[in-house]
Amino acid sequence: MTFQLMYYSQQDSKWKEDILGFGDPRDTIGYVGCALASTAMLISGHGFVETPKTLNQKLKSVNGFQSAAIAWSAVSQIYPQVALKSFISCVSTDAPLGQIDASIAAGQPVIVMVDNSPTPGLQTHWVVLYAKEGNDYLMLDPWPHQTDVTKKTYLMPRYSQGNPIKRAIMHVIIYEAFNASGGISLPDTSSTTTQTTSIPVSTSGFSARVKAEVTWGLNIRSSINTSSSNNIVAVVPVGGSLGILSADDYAKIGGVNQWVRVRDNNGHEGFAAAWYLEKIEAAISTPVTESTSSSETTAPVSTSTPVPEKVKLLVVVKSAGATIYKTASVQSEVLSKEKGGAKIVVVEAANKAAPKIGVAGNWLNVKGSNGKRGYIDGGLVKKQ
Repeated sequence: MTFQLMYYSQQDSKWKEDILGFGDPRDTIGYVGCALASTAMLISGHGFVETPKTLNQKLKSVNGFQSAAIAWSAVSQIYPQVALKSFISCVSTDAPLGQIDASIAAGQPVIVMVDNSPTPGLQTHWVVLYAKEGNDYLMLDPWPHQTDVTKKTYLMPRYSQGNPIKRAIMHVIIYEAFNASGGISLPDTSSTTTQTTSIPVSTSGFSARVKAEVTWGLNIRSSINTSSSNNIVAVVPVGGSLGILSADDYAKIGGVNQWVRVRDNNGHEGFAAAWYLEKIEAAISTPVTESTSSSETTAPVSTSTPVPEKVKLLVVVKSAGATIYKTASVQSEVLSKEKGGAKIVVVEAANKAAPKIGVAGNWLNVKGSNGKRGYIDGGLVKKQ
């Protein structure tokens, strides 16, 4: 999605008196909550809407503070779709402006620390940078200043303290939201409306194909956690192609327990299991279906136009009944119990399946009556 500008003031009466994290009673959001408010603006702009008040509570629930200091990595415990990518201190060095610019160009605003006072000593303050203009950045500032996101607020006039931009920024926090489309909603200089500037995120030029044995389709996930279906953003059918987002990831294709960043032909980006992919020279356009499956090896439940199956034959379960397993082993997870007489769809090629029908110990790849795909002993079924 396109990043949407959202403003929160740490001084809002709804939360300014709340104690920040596990701090002392004087450590309120209104007094020292700029980092929290900036983080709330960042993740809310990516579609995971949290106020400073709700984010404060959620971070506390995962021990996301050291006293009143936010633990930046804890955000990913609440939202695995938002990963901490860079944590860069530049108090005594030049700020990494190239990294900041690249992140913003990819639709990923950046949280930075500045000095909020010209008086001696560092008075730390955190803001969100979301666009570059000349030698300055547009920002969302949680300390009440410019609360209207349809108007521009520049970093340097308020926080440079006489320093060049590379020395005005003293710490950089870069998160990567995996649902970002590469665009940021920007204020219009001539009106109070917003305009969207889409900046495409290119791939490395490498592609990979879902292996033929992955008959259930391959999940693209916003994180590498396979214990939940909530992070599945798309499913690519067998033979479908994916763009690989970096040359380093392309080298991992086929590797067991390796994950790679990918992009499908509908623009979905996320992580895919490298061991279910094979290298190809050119991408082939393939439709994608959304899924609510719970693992890489579970049949997807389509919520859009399904990929047509090439059904070659049906088999009938013998009178004793049969069990469909997740893999070709009776030690694996049971997907369904089929009654005698049930008609089962064979999802592997007919010429390969036919010799196995009626032969004990030969496993057939099938789709059960509950829609889940797995394996059944060929000796327990017969031709229709």
